[in-house]
Amino acid sequence: MAEKTLDTLFHDTLKDIYYAERKILKSLPKMARAAQSPELKAAFEKHKDQTEGQIERLQQVFEIIGKAPRGKTCDAIEGILAEGDEIM
Repeated sequence: MAEKTLDTLFHDTLKDIYYAERKILKSLPKMARAAQSPELKAAFEKHKDQTEGQIERLQQVFEIIGKAPRGKTCDAIEGILAEGDEIM
């Protein structure tokens, strides 16, 4: 078993966040279409732009630490998005 270090914890967390942001990015257009108010639709569209920027920043962090930008399945975001799907 590989030794756990702060470096591995950071890299694993970064992969979780990267996965979550990419999943959110895919879900936001669907949420915008389901929105019933123009304000909520605009908020989802704005959040999509912000999420794209966050993904770009995460890719820069991967580059800085010399790792390929890869996500790791994050059960937490899967649950949150599933709950959103139920509501929509």
